[in-house]
Amino acid sequence: MRIKVLLSGLLASALLLGAAGIGAVDWAMGAAALVLQLVFAYAWPRLVGAHARWALSAILVLCSAAATAATLFMPGDSPMSHGIEVIAAGVLLVFISQVQRGAEAQGRMSSVVAGTTGVVMAVLGSSWAAAGTTSFGFPLALVTVLGLLGSGVFAMTRLPNRITLGFGPLAAGALGAAATAFPLGMAWYEGAVIGLVAGILVAAIRAMALSTRSVKNFTGVLAVAVGMILISGATSWYAVELLHFG
Repeated sequence: MRIKVLLSGLLASALLLGAAGIGAVDWAMGAAALVLQLVFAYAWPRLVGAHARWALSAILVLCSAAATAATLFMPGDSPMSHGIEVIAAGVLLVFISQVQRGAEAQGRMSSVVAGTTGVVMAVLGSSWAAAGTTSFGFPLALVTVLGLLGSGVFAMTRLPNRITLGFGPLAAGALGAAATAFPLGMAWYEGAVIGLVAGILVAAIRAMALSTRSVKNFTGVLAVAVGMILISGATSWYAVELLHFG
């Protein structure tokens, strides 16, 4: 399963990098992000074993489309400024969907937790759309993907978590810093931070996936791989904002 997650993540990353390379089209990364969000919307409720899966998938699709559209066409003070509003609406819809199932329905609380988590992850994926509207969309995507790959090499092994949690992020940070040797307009420490954060994300998700043993089929593989890509966009975006890059 580790190798399948890595390969699926690489395919998703290639889609984003290809979209990021189309610099003349601001919405290209948004379109790529939406494709990944739709895949995640289907796979996530099935990975966590939620009840009323189609209802939760529909909510995730709605929130993904709303967040990405708001990012592209109603950026406000920041391209991600409407994300919290979409998350709030999505959480409300999740609660309503479970209330409608009736008081005797099983798994309502676990489905609320799964749905809320999925809404947050899906909406954060619109950060890739936000990156596509800036001048540093491709550098951000490239360094993030290299960071994910650096840590992913360790994650696909059978090494214990204490090793992968240490060496994976270090390798990711090193690759991120090395990528700045290319004319990306990014300082080495900025690349290192973005890569390091992406590496920590991979190592942490790998540890959680192994401890819960929840990835048992291809749907689970897609949920983990695509979810990781979506969250990495948000971590890189906010790291960039903190570093005042761009």
